[in-house]
Amino acid sequence: MAKWWSGWLILAMWLLNLLHLYGGISPWPAALAAWMASLLTWPRMAGAARRQALALYGAALILLLFSFVRGAELTLGEWLLPNIDMLTMFAAVSTLNLATSGLLTGTPAWSGRKGLWSTMASLNLLGAVINLSVLFIIGDRLERNNSLERRQVMVLSRIFCAAAFWSPFFVAMAVALTYAPGMRLAPILPFGMLGALIAMGVTAWQVERLGAIADFQGYPLRVQTLGLPLALVAAVLLMKQWWPALSILAVIALVAPLLALVFMPRQGRALALKRQVVERFPAIGGQLVLFLGAGLLAAGIHSALSTLAVGDHGLPLFQHFGWFEASLTLLLILVVAIFGVHPLISISGLAPLLWPLNPDPSLLGLCFLLGWGLATGTSPLSGSNLALAARYNLSASLLLRWNLAYGAFMYLMACLLLGGYIAWQG
Repeated sequence: MAKWWSGWLILAMWLLNLLHLYGGISPWPAALAAWMASLLTWPRMAGAARRQALALYGAALILLLFSFVRGAELTLGEWLLPNIDMLTMFAAVSTLNLATSGLLTGTPAWSGRKGLWSTMASLNLLGAVINLSVLFIIGDRLERNNSLERRQVMVLSRIFCAAAFWSPFFVAMAVALTYAPGMRLAPILPFGMLGALIAMGVTAWQVERLGAIADFQGYPLRVQTLGLPLALVAAVLLMKQWWPALSILAVIALVAPLLALVFMPRQGRALALKRQVVERFPAIGGQLVLFLGAGLLAAGIHSALSTLAVGDHGLPLFQHFGWFEASLTLLLILVVAIFGVHPLISISGLAPLLWPLNPDPSLLGLCFLLGWGLATGTSPLSGSNLALAARYNLSASLLLRWNLAYGAFMYLMACLLLGGYIAWQG
């Protein structure tokens, strides 16, 4: 029953926050629905996710008490509202599964270089839209005897995560928009897409070095699978152009469910919509708990820093946020991820330390996007790689060994992309 109620509360959060974003009502009804769904989710959380959540909420509570003792001005809104827009987008994006049930089945596998590149394109384009479920849909088509060969694992673990570099519908984008306020999508989109292409290129080069490319069994990319991703990107960019005052989060929160309804199969609609509410919405409850905790942590750090003013800055890591500082931030996100710290936690913790430096929001956002995609694709302890390991009988040590060199190379490439953005902006 708790699971059932959490699904309806997440639906209520989405609808109520749309009324806030487009109709101007108070955000508190949506926030109340989100926190109630979070409370109902706690008993169902797995061990690792629960430990991460306890660490987030525990650190936030300590910072809250510290700020209170130091005399900081504390308001409920600053602590309980920050990530509601992000969660609304996350719930909206989860509905895109409604439109993809028939897109990934019924075509024979492709082999060789064609199969390799079609697998990478499918993973990146469809992963950009339907997120983690595409890993299992494609992985299950490629597996033999409940396992995958090394080359297939490298492709799945890296290229899916590389969608975080550019996709407006990936959870990383919601995080970047939240923790880099004022970030604009258009200037950074080319650099993110270039990063994804570089990830594909280096992965393809490694795959061909590991064995005869003719033997590689890949997933076929079909023209009809491109309709939804292209329609989503076009709709978001056009709506943003037409209504510039709207945030990207607000645009996606409205556009994604509408296009999911347009593209979903006509047969069985009522049942699919019911499953979305009572099964798929509750399935994102764990992320709901973590994202609300990350918002508390960021608010806690910000409040604590306000009581520790040093010079003209709160407690800055650097004196200026340029290429060098962005590269160090990116390196920190990557390194701590390898030891199990989720990028959501590192980004929500770092952002309040960087805000006093008045960084270019788009540079900061690009840094977070590159860090998210790089960290989750490299670390064996990321959610996607843990899911791959459990599903296809892989060890964390193997995943790290297979992806560590990729992570080091892509870190250098990401630094170049950050430099390219700064040079392009002049």
